This record gives sequence, C-alpha cells and structure tokens, in this order.
Amino acid sequence: MLVIIDGFRPGTRDAVRSLVPPASLEVIDGAAGSSWLEVGHHHFLVDATVAVLGMDEAVSLWRRGMAQVLQRPLHKVFVEGAVRLFFDGPGRVIQLIPRGWPLAYRDFSTVSFQRIGTHQAEIRFDDVAPQAFASPGYLHSWHAICQGIFDLERPLDGVTEFSFDEARATAVIRFAWRVPARKP
Repeated sequence: MLVIIDGFRPGTRDAVRSLVPPASLEVIDGAAGSSWLEVGHHHFLVDATVAVLGMDEAVSLWRRGMAQVLQRPLHKVFVEGAVRLFFDGPGRVIQLIPRGWPLAYRDFSTVSFQRIGTHQAEIRFDDVAPQAFASPGYLHSWHAICQGIFDLERPLDGVTEFSFDEARATAVIRFAWRVPARKP
C-alpha cells in the first residue's frame, strides 16, 4: 500500500510512515509485496492512512490499490482472461471472495457469498476477530478491497453498502448493479 499512496495523493507516504511505530515499519518494509502481515503490525499502517487521509479518502486509496494489485503482470493475464471467458456479468467475480479471503486474512472471519436479489449480492463476514474491530479503519479496508474486486466486473451503476456489528462480530457488504437492456 505504501507503494501506491504517493500516486494517490503526492507527499502522503512520508506522513503515513511517520505515524507507524518503528518496529512495525521495519516489518512492513522488510515484507515481500505478497507477504502476509500480522494484524499487530498491519493495523498501524491502516490507522496511519486513515489519520492522514480521512476515512473516505483511505477507502478510495485501498479500492484503487486493489485494482493496481490485480493489474500486476502476475495477476493481470489470469484475472482479465478469467473475467472475459467465464464471468458473464456482475456478481460472478465477487462470489469468489470467500475462497481467496482466508489466504490474506487467516483466521480472521468466516466469509460467505449469497445472492439476495436478481442484481444484488452480499458478502458476510461472521466470527470476525476482535482485533479487526480495534482498528478504526480495518473493516473499512475490507470493504475497499471488495469494492476493488467488484470494479473488475465493470458493473453498471454498481454500488456497495457496508455495515458491521461488533457485538455480533459480523460485517456485511451488499452489492447492487444494473444490467443493460438487451438489444432486440
């Protein structure tokens, strides 16, 4: 994420880095781009990003960052080919989120996909670990990641709604889109 932050808003990288404790910054700097970061370090980066950019801009950054990750050569050919060949409309790519989520967020929640209408779906996060609620932006970063994946589907009028309930240890992202009228 630090790699893309100056491209989002020039000069913010140093401001974000200045708010991350040195020990966590050392771990973050030493990690490979595809590495899993323990929440004990990762949340400082999330919190610092929110402190510098504000929640709405941080979510925009993370959403755009997801798109950039998926455009890397390692992912681009596979992702674009799969979307073009196998997914005939919105709701198809996001249904794969529960399969990939545990690879990035180990033991942090139970994730499921459900269609809730013709042009609507939801991703549910149940049994969300308490650490995810301890950071003001952590769950919002999950929402942004899912938005970035939804963007791959190029939905017409695509929107998401996000809610969470700490007492129930749940979070829900609802997706809705419009389908173009078929030409006669």
